[in-house]
Amino acid sequence: MSPAITSASKKLFSWSNIFFFALCCAVLYIIVRNLPELRTIDQLFKQIDAWWISVAFASQIITYIATAFLYLVLLNGFNNKSQIKTWRLVNMSIVIVFINQIVPSGGIGGNGFLFNELSKNGISSKKTFFTIIMECLSLYISMILLLICLPLLYLLHHSGLPHLFLIAIIYGFVFYIVLAVAMTIFSKKEILQYVIKKLSRFHFMSHYFEHVTFSPQGMFTEYNVTGAWQMFVAYPKQMLSVVGGHLAVFLADGLTIFALVKGLELHVSIIVILLGLLLSNIIAALPISPGSLLVYEGAMTFFYSAMGVPFQAALVITLMYRVLSFWLPVIIGLLIYRSVQTKKIEQ
Repeated sequence: MSPAITSASKKLFSWSNIFFFALCCAVLYIIVRNLPELRTIDQLFKQIDAWWISVAFASQIITYIATAFLYLVLLNGFNNKSQIKTWRLVNMSIVIVFINQIVPSGGIGGNGFLFNELSKNGISSKKTFFTIIMECLSLYISMILLLICLPLLYLLHHSGLPHLFLIAIIYGFVFYIVLAVAMTIFSKKEILQYVIKKLSRFHFMSHYFEHVTFSPQGMFTEYNVTGAWQMFVAYPKQMLSVVGGHLAVFLADGLTIFALVKGLELHVSIIVILLGLLLSNIIAALPISPGSLLVYEGAMTFFYSAMGVPFQAALVITLMYRVLSFWLPVIIGLLIYRSVQTKKIEQ
C-alpha cells in the first residue's frame, strides 16, 4: 500500500473523524425523532413579533459572549496573560455547548475539547487545568447562589413552594456541593497526575495528555496560593467576574424566555421565568439522554405550569426556547467543530 493511501486511510479513520461521524448520527437521530415537534415550533415562531424574536436571538448570542468573557478573565486576568483571541473563545464556547448538549457526560466532553483547543493555542497544560477547574468551581458557586436567591424571591410573592420544587432545590444543593468537593480534590496535583496517568492508558485518550507537564509546586504556585478556594480570597475581583459571567449566561437564557413570553403576549413574572429555568437546568444535569431531550421539555413544562402558567402556554414556551438554546447551538456547533477538526488535520 502506497504511503499516500496509508496517510489518507489514517485521516479517514482518525478518532476526530469517528467522533464527528458519531455526532452526526446522533444529531440526525434527534432531528428525525422530533420532526413533528419542529414543524409545530416553526408555526409558533411565525406568531411572534419580529422584535421579540430578535431580542431572543440576541440573548442567546450574549450567552456565548459571556462564556468567552469568563474564559478570557481566567486566561488573561492574572499575572500571566495568554495570546488567545476573544473571537476564538466565542467559537470555542459554542462548540463546548454543542458537545455538552450532545454527549451526556456532565460537562466532561466540553472540558475535554477546551483542554485540547487551549493546548493547541500554546496555553500550558498547567494553565489549561487551572482554567477548567476555576471555571467549574465558579459555575457551582453561581448555581448555589441562584438556588438560595430565586426561591426566596419567589416566596416573597407566594405562600409556599410545591414539594417537588423543594426536592429539586435540595437535590441541586447536594449535586453542586458534591461537584465542588470533587473538583477541589481533583485540583490537587497528586490526584490530577494520578487521574491523567490512568486515563493515558487508554489509546484514544493518550494523545490528549502526551504533552501534559506540571511543575513540582503545582498549578496555583504562580498565583501565590496553595489551593483553588484561596483564589477567591487572593483575587476577589477576577473570580467574582467569572462568577458574574456564569450568572450573566443564566440571566441571558432567562431573557430569551422572557422575550418569547412577551412575543406570545403572555403574562409571566420574571421570577417565575428564572426559577423555572433554574429547576429545569438542575433536572437536565442528569445525563439521561443527549441534550436531556424530553426530560428537559417535560421538566420545564411541569415547573412553569405548577407556578400558574397555563399548560399549553408552558409547553409552547419550552419548545420555542429549546430551539434557540439547543437546536441552533447543535447545528452551528457541529459546523464549527468540523471546521476545527479539518484545520487540525491540515496542520
